[in-house]
Amino acid sequence: MIGASSLPEFDDFDDGKVYERCHKAAARGDTRNFVIEFDSTKAYAAHNLNDASVKQLLQLERAKHSSARWINIWAPEQQKEVVSALAEHYNFSPRLRGIMSSDHSTIAQVAPATPHRRVLSRGKKPDMERKSVESQSLDLEKDGMAVPTSLRPPMLDLSHYRLVEEVWHYCSIDWSNKYLCIGYNSLSDTRADSEYRSTQTYEDDSESTEHVKDKPKGIRTWTWLVLCDDGTVISIYENPFLGPLGGMTGNEQPLLNVIRRNLLNVFMQLSEVNDGRRKTNPINTLDIRPSLGSNQSSDITIADSPSLLFYYLFDDWYTSYALVAKSEHQYAMELEKLRENMFTKPQVPLIQRLHQYGRELAVLKRMYQSYALIIERILDRQKPLHSSTGDPSSVRDNHGEALISEGQVTSKIQTFGAPLSSAATVRFERLRDRINLYALSEIQECLDEKDSLVFLNFNLITLKESQAVERLTRITILLAKVTILFMPVSLMTAYFSTQLSDLANLYTIKTYWICFVVIMSLSFVGLALFGVASGTLEGKPIYRSFTQTMVDAGRGKWKARRERKDR
Repeated sequence: MIGASSLPEFDDFDDGKVYERCHKAAARGDTRNFVIEFDSTKAYAAHNLNDASVKQLLQLERAKHSSARWINIWAPEQQKEVVSALAEHYNFSPRLRGIMSSDHSTIAQVAPATPHRRVLSRGKKPDMERKSVESQSLDLEKDGMAVPTSLRPPMLDLSHYRLVEEVWHYCSIDWSNKYLCIGYNSLSDTRADSEYRSTQTYEDDSESTEHVKDKPKGIRTWTWLVLCDDGTVISIYENPFLGPLGGMTGNEQPLLNVIRRNLLNVFMQLSEVNDGRRKTNPINTLDIRPSLGSNQSSDITIADSPSLLFYYLFDDWYTSYALVAKSEHQYAMELEKLRENMFTKPQVPLIQRLHQYGRELAVLKRMYQSYALIIERILDRQKPLHSSTGDPSSVRDNHGEALISEGQVTSKIQTFGAPLSSAATVRFERLRDRINLYALSEIQECLDEKDSLVFLNFNLITLKESQAVERLTRITILLAKVTILFMPVSLMTAYFSTQLSDLANLYTIKTYWICFVVIMSLSFVGLALFGVASGTLEGKPIYRSFTQTMVDAGRGKWKARRERKDR
């Protein structure tokens, strides 16, 4: 029997009405938390629990591997009592407990409330917030005038949320004898989501995709995932909007649907109500809860469910597919547009856009490398656990001595935290391969294409300038040839117009025109010979003279005629 069923806040999650109510609550922005506990036959759910209800839930006795429990929390800084109850029960370290419930910044306490909230992944602070911080710093300076500077302890102007906002690839991995905890940044791409784009106007979409400089476009949210040794999975998500929960605007609710897409997909997998939907779309089917209609042929048991739930909350493959995996992802499309623009009109400003995409892709690459690092650390910690099921002597302590007795092995293994089931371990290995094969390789391909486009743009600009110089050269040579062509005729005309007594009445008009034709012909032949020589000397790739073209055409016709005769 599921222990949560004895609490009045919990209802049957397999009931259609209860499921619809819980699903709507999970999709709303004013919901603080929810809890789902399930086994092979039953599932119970509740939402918006207070700290007293959470403590009562944690005190219930549960047999090992009898059920799985999912505790989800949004905006932990607004539910510090709930986080404290979980941390105390599972013996979180004081540092981890403080970081989980830490505030975003002191700005939210100093600045007055504003009617419009901001998405956290913004690059600039509002003027009102900036002025509030400046006034607060001035008051602190006045209060501290009497304190010598040497006696003031050095203060590090850094908080957890400021760190994860500036370093998007930051990640955290913690172990204890009761839990395995990971923390990481997730990125939701609103531009790649068709449902979200259909709800936005052009101005709204441009506002929603405002992002920190040199960071990928999208909404960044920090996530904590904790796998406990009693079959409980805790997920804690950063509030993507400043201010208290609730009061969602028309633009924020569609954005929240994109951010919670994977969570809601996992949510629907735990109820029998959606068994028919899972059959119609097998790619969204997740093997978490056994004995469901779509999972009856699976080998999973309720003992595997917590590890599988932990894995599927981490594996947000839809976001990865939208960001970099599919062929029409945003960076591939942007690079293709830039390539077309380069062939149409190569410009130097295009290089700046390429460098911007390169910085964003570099950040995205480091984020996926952090995911791969988390998986590697998880799998490395699981090796001693799985090896203990075979030969206990394979587990060695820090001094390299074999641990022979079974009690020693068990004691040593417990220090590694909550173990993953073999089904989840295989899926983590598969996810690592997918990250390397699809995400990281695609990002690297985009980076290589970016570098090639930079060189292509410079080459096209150089080619364009060379063509302009070539046209100018042709015009100059044409004018020079015309000048040279008529220069002998001008000299001849000047000679005939000279008033000399010995030449008077010596030349006639016929003589003049005969001389004109002869000199013009000789000049043309001379220019033709010069054109042949200049065409050979200057080379054909850039410039090819008109006379050289005519000579080559005549030579080609002569060769073709000769070949016909030979046949």
